[in-house]
Amino acid sequence: MDLSVIIVNFNVRYYLEQCLYSVIRAAENIECEIIVIDNNSSDDSCLMVNSLFPSVRLIRNISNEGFAKACNQGLKAAEGEFILMLNPDTIVGEETFSKCISFMQSHPDAGAMGVKMADGCGRYLRESKRSIPYPAAAFYKMTGLTRLFSRSPVFSRYYMEHLDADNTSQIEVLPGAFMFLRKSTLDTVGLFDEDYFMYGEDIDLSCRILKAGLKIYYYPEVTIIHYKGKSSGKNPVKSVVSFYRAMLIFTKKYFSGSMPLLYYLFLRISVYSASGAGILLKLTRHFFTHIFSAGTNSEKSYLKDLYKVKSPVLIAANRESFKTITEKIKKADIKITVAGRTGMQEDEPDNEIKGDIGNLIETIRSVNAKSVIFSVKSLGLTAVINTADSITETQTCKCIVPD
Repeated sequence: MDLSVIIVNFNVRYYLEQCLYSVIRAAENIECEIIVIDNNSSDDSCLMVNSLFPSVRLIRNISNEGFAKACNQGLKAAEGEFILMLNPDTIVGEETFSKCISFMQSHPDAGAMGVKMADGCGRYLRESKRSIPYPAAAFYKMTGLTRLFSRSPVFSRYYMEHLDADNTSQIEVLPGAFMFLRKSTLDTVGLFDEDYFMYGEDIDLSCRILKAGLKIYYYPEVTIIHYKGKSSGKNPVKSVVSFYRAMLIFTKKYFSGSMPLLYYLFLRISVYSASGAGILLKLTRHFFTHIFSAGTNSEKSYLKDLYKVKSPVLIAANRESFKTITEKIKKADIKITVAGRTGMQEDEPDNEIKGDIGNLIETIRSVNAKSVIFSVKSLGLTAVINTADSITETQTCKCIVPD
């Protein structure tokens, strides 16, 4: 078995469905198993997996066991030479797995690797490469010095922004949304620390990988889409509490014996203070964002969350995907005006086509489009990312959808 893809799911049925479609496409020519661990979702995630993806191994928990413990359930069942821990709110490209396997095979010193991540608008996510959150690095981030001196090796260390996002480099922390590892690495350093419920387990594992003398690489030749925080957003207070609890666990585990007592106590007090402020901020945002919205587990809510665009909209898709996307927009009652679509190479002329995908900037200007929706199914993820980057000068809103 070449690869085991392990996905922990909690109440993100529609994101999980699209993630699995992309995983199956990426695994087409690879000996691969897919394992989904469901942490007692209240939506119909399990029914969907069983009915649409019968080849996927589903492990159902009768309670929410937390991310780390659920990951370990999948790891104990995995048989692949390589392991991918993948978030359900992601989309991977067609060559993602083959490229990652090739990279690891050509870098025997690599214990693990991460890739470039972009959000649903195609924007680079800084979490793609991070350092160990030593107190100084965390302080620079919290005080804004990281943003102010974004190219400084000292002040920008938290997100390692002194390293070019387009160059392969060694990093210190795996991104939790996409952790590509050798099975032998886990045999050496152990599984996830189950003291962490959610957050922190990726940093803890990364620390142990580095301590074992192995390297962690950032590989930007592969880009994935990460919609970010779709499971944690279901319960904002629990999310914040889990985050800061993870910080306390990590601080105690790695720093308590290596710094003066007063400094360590000050660090813990700072974490508690930040936790209180974070809970208040999350509650406020959650109230104003969701108090008048539909149920967050519904398909309509998922589509409205996905299609955040401004009118008029140009859709980069073939005829079939254009029809699917416009039907979804109508189904979710999203109030936008669709100007038309860009033609693909294999397309026959029709009234919907406003220009060619190869002349996207000119087409955007000709229809005065404020947004472009890119169909991953029509173009492929790599082409979508490259095309979205090519229209930055137009300042058009970009939306990448799996359709």
